[in-house]
Amino acid sequence: MHCPLLKRSFSSVFALSSLVLLNGCMLHTINPSPQPAVDAPESYSMVIEDVEFQSPWWLNFGRGDLDNLITQSFEKNFDIAESIAILKQSNAITRQTGSQSFPQVDLRGDAGQNFEGSDGQRGNFDLGASLSWDIDIWNRIGAATKADVLEAQARFEDIETIKLLTSAQIANAYFGAVAANQQIQLLNQQAKLDRELLNLLQLRLKNGVGTNIDVLQQSARVADSEKLIPLAESDLAVFENRLDVLTGNMPDGTNRVSTDETLKFTDKLPAINVPAALLLNRPDLRAARAELVAADADIAAAIADRLPRITLDGSYVLSDAQSYTGPLSMIMGTFIQPLLDWGQRKAAVEENKALYEERLAAYTQLYLEAVESVENALVQDIKQRTFLEQLNKQKNILQQTVTMAKDRYTQGVDDYLPVIDALKELRNIERDVIDESLNLVNIRINLFRAIGGPIDNNSHEGQTL
Repeated sequence: MHCPLLKRSFSSVFALSSLVLLNGCMLHTINPSPQPAVDAPESYSMVIEDVEFQSPWWLNFGRGDLDNLITQSFEKNFDIAESIAILKQSNAITRQTGSQSFPQVDLRGDAGQNFEGSDGQRGNFDLGASLSWDIDIWNRIGAATKADVLEAQARFEDIETIKLLTSAQIANAYFGAVAANQQIQLLNQQAKLDRELLNLLQLRLKNGVGTNIDVLQQSARVADSEKLIPLAESDLAVFENRLDVLTGNMPDGTNRVSTDETLKFTDKLPAINVPAALLLNRPDLRAARAELVAADADIAAAIADRLPRITLDGSYVLSDAQSYTGPLSMIMGTFIQPLLDWGQRKAAVEENKALYEERLAAYTQLYLEAVESVENALVQDIKQRTFLEQLNKQKNILQQTVTMAKDRYTQGVDDYLPVIDALKELRNIERDVIDESLNLVNIRINLFRAIGGPIDNNSHEGQTL
């Protein structure tokens, strides 16, 4: 084909394509920065002091063992490994889609032998290269590739989300083990003291002081203290097993949390920033936004698929045949405009628009829940701390009450019942203090999760493996 003819053909194609565009099939512009379908508040309802905190977030608890466990989990946790494999698949799909915008070149060859009756004729032999190129004039392939790139970005953010979740789960299990150790130590102390008091009552009864009822009541107190120890030991084993699995290890019954560890941490709240910052700080919201833009790019690709498609085919062959020996070359342009597909391509556009609406709704709902999580964690942190202060005041009063009741019993002023009642309340309060201290730690962990960590010092937005 002569070049002038090819040039005139392409001119005709562009003229016809322009006519198609004027008839209503306009290209779609992708919005790279969509916002949730709700207005972000200017601030949270709680006023937070701007305090400088460390990054990653778990360093603010000041536990080296916790840091080591979380670092190990990032290397060995199988949920994280699974998400990395999914990202690799997504990146491979992106490369497959993007490769369609480049010329496809193949090597081809033919060889044959002709026969007339029983007489063999001269053989035929062809060897050459063929080229096929889908010229992406409407950016159909480009939009589809962009959608795949954004889906890959969302999969990367999924990895960050799983890391944030895993680090929080490890912290929950770590401090759960700390609380279980403290409960075991407290219950052993309570049981030991109750046994000492029982020995004292038995001795007094032997000396004619006191009653069998006092001895029986104290025996019940000893049994009550001892029965809770196995439950606390069970809790400890469960938390330790959870740490094993989260760090990619087989549960082996080995305790990794020190018995000297405490539940204390700073009472300062981290700097929260404004609610709109969650859109960048939280990896799950970054993933949802990337998926939303990917759906927008799919709309553009679906619309472009309704427009004329132009392909360029060519070949260069070295031929050795009876009729001709030498090089053969060919170049040809093909124009395809869908005319009657019974609404298939139009329905594909509508499907992708509906998908965009779905993902926008999901993105908005996730954002609302993210703001809700921060608001809840803030008020829970402050109120839980106040509750613990009151609980400790009550504990101190009960300790004084127990001391006075024992003194009055020793002096013979009262019987042993007030001592038992005071001890019962004190025992319950002492256990409650540990439980509520753990609740406070978990609330703070939830707050760090709600604001998006961070899990390291760098922003990962837009990166892929």
